[in-house]
Amino acid sequence: MKNWVRQHPYLALAAGYVVFFFIAGAIWWVFNPGDLADAAVHAAMNTLVYWLLALFQIRNLRKTSARLKEHGQLRAYIRYPESRPGSLSGIWNQGIVTPAAGSIQFQPAVYDNLEASGRATTLTVEKVLPQRWKVTGKDRKYIGSFGMYAVTALTDHGKVEIAAGPESLDRLAEALEG
Repeated sequence: MKNWVRQHPYLALAAGYVVFFFIAGAIWWVFNPGDLADAAVHAAMNTLVYWLLALFQIRNLRKTSARLKEHGQLRAYIRYPESRPGSLSGIWNQGIVTPAAGSIQFQPAVYDNLEASGRATTLTVEKVLPQRWKVTGKDRKYIGSFGMYAVTALTDHGKVEIAAGPESLDRLAEALEG
């Protein structure tokens, strides 16, 4: 189901709209019984507003992804698990990763359009451990996206964990090897 939704986001959005329409209409009709047409109009207006907001969000995320891919960059989250407790040991920092042969440049960024914030850091990657794990539960606390996987990289700054989508991690590993 997840793969189908990822491959057809607009169709999934339309199906969700229809389901949400009927649920909203039923709720409106339960609390204001009598006029079914009035319930249908209210449900249509409410669901249309939610649908348009979701549509704009998907469009902006796709634009950002295309812009990053065009420049050979990717959206990722990074954390330093060996740093002191309370610092950056448990916090995933969102940013833009620019991979190169044997190194990555990490530019912290905020918001969904990845507006740069702070100074870029270049990390020399000595080795990327082959194990990938899904970022879930408490680990996902600072990551706004679902379906993220993480890898551990041994760098000149120590151990670094990088979380991104599966395709992005493949591109990252390919760029680091090349």
